Order: sequence, then C-alpha cells, then structure tokens
Amino acid sequence: MKAWTVALVVVVGLGSTMAQAFQPYIPGGKSAEMRELRAKLAEQEDKLARMEREAELYAEAELLGIAAAVQASQLPDRQQRRLAMAIVREARANGLDPLLVVAVIRTESSFNNYAVSQVGAMGLMQVMPDTGTYLADKAGFKLQRSTNLFDSELNVELGTAYLANLISRFGTPERALVAYNAGPTLARKILGQTDVRERFMAGYPAKVMREFRRLKTQPPARELTRLDAQKVSKGPG
Repeated sequence: MKAWTVALVVVVGLGSTMAQAFQPYIPGGKSAEMRELRAKLAEQEDKLARMEREAELYAEAELLGIAAAVQASQLPDRQQRRLAMAIVREARANGLDPLLVVAVIRTESSFNNYAVSQVGAMGLMQVMPDTGTYLADKAGFKLQRSTNLFDSELNVELGTAYLANLISRFGTPERALVAYNAGPTLARKILGQTDVRERFMAGYPAKVMREFRRLKTQPPARELTRLDAQKVSKGPG
C-alpha cells in the first residue's frame, strides 16, 4: 500500500473516532431543571391528546343527538357536556350502541340524575347500590358510598358495563333488558316460562327497544348509520 493511502486511512479512522467521541454540549441537559421541563412537556402533550379525544367524543355525541338529549338532565352545562361524552365513551368501550344507552336512561330515569326507585335503584341508569359496589370492585376501585351513584359519569360507566355484561350472558339486548330490570336470577325464571316471558318482554324490554329504534331513525343517527354501513361494504382502505 502506498504511503499516501495509508495516511488517508489513518486520517479517516481518526476522524471517525473523534466524531463518535464528540457529543454536543447542552447546558443543563442532565440537570433537574431539564428533567422537570421534559416532564412538563410530556404532561402538556398528554393534555392535548386528551382534549383532542374529548373533542371527537363530543362531536359524535352531537351528531347522534345525545348532546341534545342530555339537556333533559338539567345538569350544569359543563356536566351535560361530560355526560354526553361519557355515554359515547362508555358505550364504545363496552361494544354497545350509544343510543341504546340513551334509550335505557330515558326509560329508567327520564334523565333525572337524582332519581331513586322504590327498591333503591339510583341515578340515570338506576343502578342498585349492591350492583354498583360489585361493578366498581370488578373495575378495580371502590364505590365508597351509594350516593356516588348520583355522579352522572360514574353511573353511566357502571350501568353501561352492567348492560354489556348482561347482553353477553343472556345473548340478546331484549333478554338482557329482562335481567337489567328484574335482576339476573329472576330473569332466568321469567325467560324459562313461555307465558310469563311473553308478558314481561312486552313491557320494559319492548319499551326500551321502541325508544332505541326511534332514536336510530332520527336524521343525524340515520345518516351516521348509513355512513357506517358504507364503510363496512367498502372494506378496509
């Protein structure tokens, strides 16, 4: 190898080694102040992502007519907005149509956030305290006290999870609504007797499903259903 070639190789090697060894100096780059700044930046990014998600939820709530429906609750405007988002969020999380949740709420409480039935069911979706305690434990938190069921978002979270669980156990929304209204144990007895089943199904479950179908035929919901159907027919992409 010629001398100048060897020299070039040496120079290139030294340059590469020096480049790897050199790191730009950033004042305070490893300081507590920089770590705090990065933590604040991450917090702001999370907040922005949450705001974007909430905007999407409320846009869907408006399109489905849910934002208008929750006005019957007469809750403060901010709580109405959060309730509308909660209905969409919890329904989607549990694989339910948000309008089915609205239909249950209208049938159960007419959007009276502080409704209490003769047997002690509470709030928008008329959740029994024992059931609320069980559902909260299952979700990994404590209900603490039964009056927390008057928290509109919590009530919808627990009631929607319960409805989804009953549909999974009983097979159809109609049969699940028997259990939602009468309790799972009694529902099995009702559904096991033809004459009793027919009478019961013509009551509460039929009322909820009629309201559900009515909500689905409203112009905004009908248009959204049509668009969803088009997406399915076209397939991915």
